Amino acid sequence: MDLRKSFWNTILEMAKADKDIILLTGDLGYSFMEPFQKELPNQILNVGISEQNMVGMAAGMALVGKRPFLYSNAIFLLSRAHEFVRDDVAYNNLNVKLIGTGASGFLGFTHNIGADEHESNWLKGMPNIKQFYPKSEEELKEALLINGPVYIRL
Repeated sequence: MDLRKSFWNTILEMAKADKDIILLTGDLGYSFMEPFQKELPNQILNVGISEQNMVGMAAGMALVGKRPFLYSNAIFLLSRAHEFVRDDVAYNNLNVKLIGTGASGFLGFTHNIGADEHESNWLKGMPNIKQFYPKSEEELKEALLINGPVYIRL
């Protein structure tokens, strides 16, 4: 089940009710994020293809009480930004949500997490971070409400 649209609808409603929610995207989500951009332009940042910086920015935001949600390709969010996720988010037990998409390979091999590169391998040994692979809107909503570092694959 493709939960990307559900994510965007849910995060929009959550962010309307909580101005501390900030959405950061790694230059994707365009077919879904326009309503969020239009309604809450001060709560969304497109940092481009710079996942490391996006994770570092999110850690800083979380340290001052913001609730950052990061939306990017799973492989780039977990491999390119691995050290930042581990050192900045997981070790510090920060309330940062990592939303990985495209793990199934529909965008080609460069954007794919292969069978032997499952997300759990990238997150192995990281303290505090919880992993969710929701199969329904209800499971997605539950994962988005968890306090602390969370990885959710859509």
